[in-house]
Amino acid sequence: MDSKIAELAQGWLKIDPNPRTRAKVQSLVDAGDEAALGKAMGSRLAFGTAGLRGPMGAGYSCMNEVTVLQCTQGIVAYLQKTNSADDLKAKGVVIGYDHRRNDTGVNSEAMALVAAAVCIHKGIKVYLYGKMVATPLVPFCVQHKGCAA
Repeated sequence: MDSKIAELAQGWLKIDPNPRTRAKVQSLVDAGDEAALGKAMGSRLAFGTAGLRGPMGAGYSCMNEVTVLQCTQGIVAYLQKTNSADDLKAKGVVIGYDHRRNDTGVNSEAMALVAAAVCIHKGIKVYLYGKMVATPLVPFCVQHKGCAA
């Protein structure tokens, strides 16, 4: 097996909090399925004008708790550079989620909770919707409450 892919898979297994996606990657490692591992681990989702988008599943090439955690860390770092610490903590951020879920155990609510945890860990106030919401409600809340994001 390609050593880079094996290293990425082992790194994934160490940090994935989702037992189902972790089991999926472990099963690919155990089977020596280099093609499937390469597809899952070989490329990262790109953050574009519509945010982070991709299929839900295991690996760096899909939407899941790990990719959302890492992306949120980057967004928080950006917000920390573009806002004063006091402003960022006072304004906070808004996080919502929709109905999406799939058979790998990945779902929008779990990803929203991971994003909220990253922000809270950095001392940022979070306005987390308590149930599924239509996407336009998130930017509405950002503007209505004067949030940083």
